[in-house]
This record gives sequence, C-alpha cells and structure tokens, in this order.
Amino acid sequence: MTPRPSWTFAPGWRRLSRALWIVLALSLVPAAILVVARVQSEGSRRSVAIVMDELALAEQASYLGVSSLELGLRYQALGLGGIALYEDTIETLALKGRAAAMLGREARALAVASGEVPPAIAADTTLITELESGALDVLLATSWPPAQRLEIGGRDWYAWPGDSFRTRPAGPDRGQIAAWHEAGFDIAYRPRNYPNLREVGEHLPTEANYLVYAGLQVAGFPSSLDEVVAATGDTFTGVIEGTAQDGMAVVTRSVPTVRVLSFNQDYINQRLRPADLIEKYLLAANERNVRLLYLRPYTEEQLGDMVENTEALVAGLVAELERDGFTVGPLEPLAVTYEAPTLLRALAAVGVLAGLGLLALAFPAPWGAFAAAAVALLALVAAGPSWAAFALVAALVFPVLGFALFGPGLWTLLRATLVSLLGAAFLVAVGSDRDTMLAIEPFAGVAATLVVPPALFAAHALLRWRQPAAWVRYLWGYRLRLGDLAVAFAVAAVLGLVVMRRGNFPIIGASEAELALRGFLNELFVRPRFKELVGHPLAVLALLNPRWPAWATAPLLVAGVVAQASILNSFSHYHTPLVVSLQRTLIALALGLLVGLVLVPLARLAVHGVRRWLTDEPAPEVGQTPSRAADGD
Repeated sequence: MTPRPSWTFAPGWRRLSRALWIVLALSLVPAAILVVARVQSEGSRRSVAIVMDELALAEQASYLGVSSLELGLRYQALGLGGIALYEDTIETLALKGRAAAMLGREARALAVASGEVPPAIAADTTLITELESGALDVLLATSWPPAQRLEIGGRDWYAWPGDSFRTRPAGPDRGQIAAWHEAGFDIAYRPRNYPNLREVGEHLPTEANYLVYAGLQVAGFPSSLDEVVAATGDTFTGVIEGTAQDGMAVVTRSVPTVRVLSFNQDYINQRLRPADLIEKYLLAANERNVRLLYLRPYTEEQLGDMVENTEALVAGLVAELERDGFTVGPLEPLAVTYEAPTLLRALAAVGVLAGLGLLALAFPAPWGAFAAAAVALLALVAAGPSWAAFALVAALVFPVLGFALFGPGLWTLLRATLVSLLGAAFLVAVGSDRDTMLAIEPFAGVAATLVVPPALFAAHALLRWRQPAAWVRYLWGYRLRLGDLAVAFAVAAVLGLVVMRRGNFPIIGASEAELALRGFLNELFVRPRFKELVGHPLAVLALLNPRWPAWATAPLLVAGVVAQASILNSFSHYHTPLVVSLQRTLIALALGLLVGLVLVPLARLAVHGVRRWLTDEPAPEVGQTPSRAADGD
C-alpha cells in the first residue's frame, strides 16, 4: 500500500491551517522584537579569566621540591592570572602545622600514656588543639553545636562527635591568601559547607575575586543562604558546568555570577592532552559564555612530562584566547540588561500554540489531537505552568513541522530549516530572561528535545500509511525478515547514540576522527553540531529519491528531524549568544547540503548495482533447463 503524502492536510482542515499560519506570522513580530533586544543586550562579552587549582598545583610542586607559590609564579609568566584556594579543614590545619588533631581513640591512648584518666569520648571523636595563635578562631565560631573542651596532656583540646577531619570547615588561610594576592594573582576562594554552620558570611576573605563553592552544596545551605548573599556583595559566584550544587539557585538570583568550566583530575591526567583541553576551553568560551576557566595542572605522566604539559596548556590557552579576540584577565561584573515584557512574551507564546495546532492537523484525525495534547502535557510536567513550558513546546513541535507538511524535493530541507528557525525565535522570545541567560535556570526538558521530535515524526509517518488497528493486523501476520531486523537495529542504534552523546559529558564520547573534524571546523569557523552534519545529508538522500520505498526513506527523514531538533536544542542553551547558534546552524546546513548532494549519485549508483546483483541469474549450462540450473541440480 502506498502511503498517503504526508505533506497534505485533510481537505476540511486546509482553511484552519491557513489561519494558523497567519497567526504564527503575526506572532513572529513580537518574537522578533524580543530576539533583537536580546542580541543587543548580549553585546560583545569577550573577557575571560583563568585560575588554577592550588591543591593540584601543590601536588605537582611536591614532586619538584618547591612550593606551590614558586611553581605558580612560573606559570604566571606564561599567562596564568588566578589561583583557586580552598577553605581550610581540621585536616589541612594539621597538615600546615597550625594545629594538632587526633581521633578519640588516640586521645585515650595519649591520656593513658601520660598517666591520666582517659576522657569519656567515643573512639571516632574528632579533637584539635591550637599550635598557632588564632588558628582555631573561625572553626570554633562557625561550628555548631559548640565543641566540647577537654584537657589532655596539659593542653586544651576541642572535640566534636564523629570523624570530621576532612569535612568540617575551619575558615580561610589568610596568610596563604595574602601571599598569593601580593604576588599578583586573582583569588578564587572555595568555601565549604557543613551542617549547622554559623556566621558563614563573616569569614569570607575580602581579597577574593570569585567564590567557587567546593562540594555539592553552597556554604550555609540550607539555613544561612541570606547571610551568604549579603556577604557576597559584588564578588562573582561561580556556576560550575555539569555540577548541581544545593542552594545555588537561591544565591545566584541575587549576586553576580560567572560560568565556570573545569575537568576531573583523573580525566586530565589520563585522557586529555594540552591541545584537547585548549580546544574544550576555547569552545566553552566561544559558544557557552563560560568566562572563568578553571585549570588543574597535570599531576601524573601518562601523557608526558607533567610540567611541560601544564606549561603548554597555560601558554597555548592564553594564546588561542587572545587570537580569538578575548581579553584574558580579571572579570568585570556582567550586567544582563535584557528584559522581556510580559505582553510581548504572551504574544510570542500564541505563535507556539499555533505551531502546536499545525502539528495536530498534520496527523490524521483524531490522532493529531492526541499528539498535541501529549506534547502539551509533557511540557507541563517538565516545566510546570511557566514560560519554560511554552519554550519546550516550541522545541518539540517545530522540528517536526517542516518534513511533515512539505513534499519531496531539495527545497523541503530549506523550508524545514526555516520553520525550525521560526520555532527557535519563539523559543528564545518566551524563554529568555536573566536567570536562563546566566544559566541559573536550565532549560526544562532538554533531553526530550532530541528524542520526542523524531518519535513524533515516526508516528506521523506510520499513521499516514495505516491506522493503528490496521498496523496491528498487518504486524500480527507479518513475516519477519533479516533485512527488517537490520533496519530496525540500525534505527535504534542511531537514536540510542543521539541520547547517549547529548550534553557536555556524554556517555559515549567523540571518536578520534570526529575530534579531528571538529578541530578542523573550529579553525575555519564556529563548529557546527555533528547531529546536523549527519542528519541533513540523510534527509537530502530521502528528499531527492522519492521513488525509494517508504521503509527506506522514512528512517532517513527521521534522521533529518533529529538534525532539525538539534537546531532548537542549540537555541535552548540560552547562555550561548544567539549569533553563535545561528552561525553554527547555517554552517551545518550548508555543509549538510553539500555532503548530501555528493551522496545522492553515489547512493543511486550503489542501489542500482545491488539491484542488478540481486536480479541477475547465471546462464544455464548446455544441456540444462533454466529451472534445473537455478536449482543447482
């Protein structure tokens, strides 16, 4: 059975579809106003700061027999501008010789050895005594409940239940901070959190240019966040990519923020050469508005000499940033001046609803109503009754419309991309505000943006061919063949790959060939997304070969929808400048068209050759009938 052309509406719905297109066009006016306003507000933010993790630097310095400050000065000469210093703990106070610490069982043994009565404390109690005047002032002021005071061996000791050597915050090392500050380094201070902390904000160092909270919670979470906000003032608070920290959403609504990119130490030591790291940091600065680049030096030598690699990383990163037009140095506060008037957002949201109506009309009745309702329900579940729900609807609907409403031919890809860009305009218009542009409020349902559109298009194609009951009857009696399994496996593998490769830290990373291609494209212009570089050519194959069977073209068009969904996914990263997202979309479209036009004659030649090979029969031998020759008798 030949499927009904998927780009034609049922006759009774054509007038309604025209009305929806008119509504969509009218809603584009307020959306365009908001998009232009946002582009103007983004301006030319081309400054970045570089800081290095002091703990990792100290580890590297220990192998050389020098201090972390001495080694830091060596890297400062290559362009390193800042250092990340952690808040002390009981353990670090002891390691620095500013205090002595032990567990309860050690205290009991010490008392017995001194001929004293062992203190009545648990074996895992944490005890500390001061060796440097004032070393415990912050620890005793911020810890709650107050420490139990004991006298052991003629000294005053302070005890807390449980082993909290590595976790109980003890305040900044002001001597260390002063030394680095006087050496000309910007300070990224890393406060820690612990239950029931008091006076959190009173002990933040005034020299700090940035606050980058250590661990998975903001200091003072959950009860002292107002105090932290008040103490932060104009100091930048770092929002770490890929790391959700409790309390961050509350704090960053009221203080200046900066996006931070860092990488795990083991990942650096074992997998990322300096050139790889430079590429990742440069990409983040160019495309994701990351302005604080957090470096960790190499502390192992799987990839070569650790110091030489670190020098190559620092010097190469600074050189590449400056070549791209960035100013490397202390950051000025970033004021997001963009404001989205509620009326304009509401008018733009009407366009999103018009797109949802067009999606409903693209399906045979009554399934279109079910599809539209399912999309709306998913958006409400993911984002609640908010502007973010409208943005998610736009991201799920518009990638499908282009291929669902237009027929075969190369122009369909261009029209589909134009429809996706219209959807991107609506997404940006209804979803952009201060919190989303600063990545304080992430895009709700971002994973669905790459999965739902191809699923919707696949359902649309199947329903244009047969009704569900007919599909059940057809599939119930269908004789499964090896070719069917191969096609199904290939489609499932592609969709699975899309899901597992999403995000900045995907389950399956890029291959060496893909990394090489990315590097080449980065040298030429803004790197396009790989999903589009694959999906667009496959869509061209389907659109320029309308006589191919539906089972062959449908999966190719599904891949094309994945590429269209990737366009909306790019614009859903609100922290990325709109001009960058548009550039990468147009570049991917141009390259995809070029690759697709090259693949079309090659695919036709391959199909023709396979058909001839499958249909050719060997000539019968003399004395044999054709049937006997074919049977091999």
